[in-house]
Amino acid sequence: MTTNRYEELINIIDQNLYTNIPTTDDFQKKIYESMKYSLSTGGKRVRPILALVSYSIFNNDSKDFSEIIPFAVAIEYIHTYSLIHDDLPAMDNDDIRRGKPTNHKVYNEAIAILAGDGLLNLAAEVVAKELESITDPIKLKRAIKSFRYIFSSSGIQGMVGGQTIDIDLSVDEMSLEEVETMYKLKTGALIKAPLAVGAIMGGATPEELISIEGYAEQLGLQYQIKDDILDYEDDLNSDVATLSKLVSKEELESLLMKTYNKAINYLEEIDRNTDELKNIARDLLNRSK
Repeated sequence: MTTNRYEELINIIDQNLYTNIPTTDDFQKKIYESMKYSLSTGGKRVRPILALVSYSIFNNDSKDFSEIIPFAVAIEYIHTYSLIHDDLPAMDNDDIRRGKPTNHKVYNEAIAILAGDGLLNLAAEVVAKELESITDPIKLKRAIKSFRYIFSSSGIQGMVGGQTIDIDLSVDEMSLEEVETMYKLKTGALIKAPLAVGAIMGGATPEELISIEGYAEQLGLQYQIKDDILDYEDDLNSDVATLSKLVSKEELESLLMKTYNKAINYLEEIDRNTDELKNIARDLLNRSK
């Protein structure tokens, strides 16, 4: 993806990201500030960008993103809430994220928990409000399916379930299958969701949706495996459950290429211009941080 295109999509997302959180001096001021703080700490907006790109592909390269924006924004709210909760002492106990103090260090643990809860609820509110405004029965059916997809992907069968596996995993006893399952749920589910929802809202056929889901699953694995390669030496000396504990760096690099090639093969099944998604997979493959 070119820098100009990336900045264009980032601007579209950021213009809509904060409009649902009011600026107020009343009793809710602190919680709103806490929610906005974590939204504004330098995220790359990968997930909402994937939603916009996918929607454009399946909606005849549309530049009008008004139908997909509420869903893209909701996914970013959910992703941000998950980071706030992940950083808490009861979870990963991190003090710094993206070079800045984590939410509970700036405010406190109670406010951080509530900020995460607030963002999750706000995600549902934003999508529900969009559903109320849709009068076309076909578009309404797509939107309801997308609503369910997002919250299934972020729940027990998705991100929350993956985090649970991560907490329960014993580094000394874990298997390759357990770690890959954790990756698919904890990280991959919320990468798969925006791509699938973009396709659904854009009018993809059932066959195209299967292909984009296949691409998304491989992209999520690719993202996590690349992280393991970049952090290989550090992970070896930590108690974090990663593939680095189970296979060599060379094997990880081989696995990375396999997931990349599988992702591209899924895109080849789609008779549309998927170059932008191919470029995203290539960018993830070659990233250095």
